[in-house]
Amino acid sequence: MLPDDRQSEPSLPPDLRRSIYMASWTLLSLYNVGWAILFPLRAIYFREPHIGLSWEQIGWLGFVRSILGLAMPLVFGSASDRSGRQKVWLLGGFACASVSTALFLVGKSFLELAVITAIDGLSLIAYNVNLNALVTATLDGSTKGRQFGQFRIAGSIGYAFASFILVPIVSTDSSYRAVFLTGAGVYLLCLVVTAIWVRDLPHSHRKPSPKGGWKRVLNRRNLKVLYACQAISSIGGSMCFQFFSNHLNETYHLPPRWVGIIYGIMTLAEIPTLILLGLASDRWGRKPILLVAFFSAGFRWTLIGFAPGVPWIVFAQLLWGLGFSGFTVGVALMTDLVDPEDHGSAFGILNLAFGVGNVVGPPLGGYIAEHLGLPYVFRIGGSTAIIGGIILAFLLEYEKKPTGDAIPVDAVAPILRRFRR
Repeated sequence: MLPDDRQSEPSLPPDLRRSIYMASWTLLSLYNVGWAILFPLRAIYFREPHIGLSWEQIGWLGFVRSILGLAMPLVFGSASDRSGRQKVWLLGGFACASVSTALFLVGKSFLELAVITAIDGLSLIAYNVNLNALVTATLDGSTKGRQFGQFRIAGSIGYAFASFILVPIVSTDSSYRAVFLTGAGVYLLCLVVTAIWVRDLPHSHRKPSPKGGWKRVLNRRNLKVLYACQAISSIGGSMCFQFFSNHLNETYHLPPRWVGIIYGIMTLAEIPTLILLGLASDRWGRKPILLVAFFSAGFRWTLIGFAPGVPWIVFAQLLWGLGFSGFTVGVALMTDLVDPEDHGSAFGILNLAFGVGNVVGPPLGGYIAEHLGLPYVFRIGGSTAIIGGIILAFLLEYEKKPTGDAIPVDAVAPILRRFRR
């Protein structure tokens, strides 16, 4: 058992908690609409004849994004904690995301695309650190896994909508203008929603974090283990994600619209698993669910590397929900152990952990693709997630079960019912 020596914080008023939660829920859904349009098709765009990047160059673009992910999350998270405000960071992040997405249509050389990728990477960090820090301030009690799982469903819904409805439409434009301009428009909508709806925590609840928040976070042994295992696993995950679209397009000869749909299939498994595994982590503890996530992710990528045909890829995609639940349960573990004023630092270090792996993964994947072939990217990448799971099994301690009141998220239920229909 781990001691829980945190001081209790006064609960937010239920209406304010619901407002912040639902605003964050909406932003996550919208952001993933844009991400589902851009992420699968951007890598295919880089291989178009008028761009013509090599596998290694695409890998180095991933490195550019990842080196920022290594250097900046802790800076952004600490600055967010010290200011006690997340809204201004979200506004800046969405503004940069909208501009950089449109600029991909302008950049032609590798150097130009690297600069645009850097701007886009900074926007992702600002969004990811601050939206998660904001929403986790509304989580409370013994049902944090379920609460955060319901939050993450928003991303699955947005991603599914874009993959099955929007991607088949925008991918018919061979110039890719529809792809990038639609994505830029979605991020601009996120900016408008943030400006109108998002509310910072009231003054009494946004006590600025004193210096050294990252030290307090890293004093937690379980978090150090989690961060280290996430870094190891993300080496393989980042190389696989970097080249998954290209693998579908060039190994299995799927057109862009079907690449987007294959990506969307993973959301079919996300929605139930995010709820059920989040609930299971509240009941049985975080560790067993984290182990399921790490090993499932490794098996999924390895299967993709050996798949003899597209049906096996589809089956592997349905396993994605199990792997993705690791992020949700990891966040629940962080909120169990870290004071609200240090949430930005905690998420900054989590992004830093992913960044460490992501710096290595894409260029390594580019080298493997160039010299061994695309399937080997996934065969080798999948093994790293399994290694991370093995280390986690031996080193992560069982944590004390959290207590307290659950967040009133009844406002989410009507949305979920409409989606199910």
